[in-house]
Amino acid sequence: MKREIFIARSRFHATSDQVFDWHERPGAFERLSPPWVNVKCVERSGGIQDGSRVVLLLEKGPMRMPWVLAHKDYVKGKRFVDYQIAGPFDYWQQNHELEDDGPGHCYLTDRVEYSLPMGLAGRIAASAFIRSELSRLFRYRHALTARDMALLKRYGQKPLKILVSGATGLVGERLVSLLATQGHEVVRLSRRAPAGEKAELHPIEAKSPDGSEIFWNPLAGTIESNLPDDLDAVVHLSGRNVTAGRWSVEEKQMIYQSRVQSTQYLCQLLAALDKKPEVLVCASAIGFYGERGSEPVTEDSKAGSGFLAEVCIDWEAAAEQARAAGIRVVLARIGAVLSPKAGALAKLLPIFSSGAGGKIGDGKQYFSWVSIDDVCTAIYHAIVTKEVDGPLNVVAPNCATNAEFTRALGRALFRPTLFPVPPRVLRVAFGEMADALLMASVRVLPQKLKQTGYEFQDPDLLDAIKFLIGRGAGHR
Repeated sequence: MKREIFIARSRFHATSDQVFDWHERPGAFERLSPPWVNVKCVERSGGIQDGSRVVLLLEKGPMRMPWVLAHKDYVKGKRFVDYQIAGPFDYWQQNHELEDDGPGHCYLTDRVEYSLPMGLAGRIAASAFIRSELSRLFRYRHALTARDMALLKRYGQKPLKILVSGATGLVGERLVSLLATQGHEVVRLSRRAPAGEKAELHPIEAKSPDGSEIFWNPLAGTIESNLPDDLDAVVHLSGRNVTAGRWSVEEKQMIYQSRVQSTQYLCQLLAALDKKPEVLVCASAIGFYGERGSEPVTEDSKAGSGFLAEVCIDWEAAAEQARAAGIRVVLARIGAVLSPKAGALAKLLPIFSSGAGGKIGDGKQYFSWVSIDDVCTAIYHAIVTKEVDGPLNVVAPNCATNAEFTRALGRALFRPTLFPVPPRVLRVAFGEMADALLMASVRVLPQKLKQTGYEFQDPDLLDAIKFLIGRGAGHR
């Protein structure tokens, strides 16, 4: 059985102890999981010390494959090893080695030794592909680790206790893992599935560091236990996905109630606490501004019109109730979140990968985007930066038109973009949602993020897409 060896080595602006501690924290697995791979952690015992174990579930279309790994050879601050017990390889062992390189710097070396199944036939069929995928994976992992080390330096402070609602959504899951690896304690506020509704299996690593979770039903105004009285911050992300279904009267009502009523109830709970958290960061959306054409809009711009604007106006008004209790309130007006896991990018990737992608209409409408990592770090910035108050535009600094977005996605995938989509086709397919989400033009500027010193993770559209799909992740 021939074994192959792959080595990835990077230098970090952090000590070996800092990088090692980051890997030991809950949430590290999810942080390091590449967004273009569908993998879930369904079971975990211990952390990375000897004898600990993790069970992953790899999903590709209809196929689901478990991967069981265990850890050994743990040396605090220096080394840990994970090896396959059962899974897709005949043999797999990964050594993580850390060594200091002068004051405040270190090297991380990931050495993977593996053997492909099916002997010589397996090596012929898949050896080059596996090596390419490992290179892609570790470029991303090391770049992500470098980003998080920079965040530790920028925002490192005493550990906070943070309540997060909507923690199993696209943004919430990513935010929980970020906060946990930054050393904070996270309590999840989760909606318990009603009787008869199948509960969704969520990754173990999405849970808070101590597994703490509180169940509530905000529409019914019930909660199963009291909120902790020692919270430092609250992040409210709950709300029905606006693309979950065609906008019927009933669907629009659910979208509205899931945001406004949940926010009203949460603010009541916070106001009743003897010790109030310092800050509430409540999600909103750039739908607040409505259709604006090419007009640049900032946090000082007036609200627009239409269904989404009406929802955001009442949503934000509900969140402002917390201010009366002495809580700083941040209204995070989030743009179109880019992630291969969900949202616009996830829906477009298969179309553009097949070469069938193209601009919508004339492509002149502005598309205010933001990467999934910038959403999470901007929320983190809002938590720890006292100067951030009121509306906060969470968008990338370089807004793009639909035509520019189309070209960038085509370039990232090395595919042509020759097939424009007529607006009438979208209106037939999606109804009112098409005009509000797919064809609206809103040119949003992140004025307050810039003014308060936020450093963007992904300011450039093409580079952001490449990073997210593993085509250009570099160690900066």
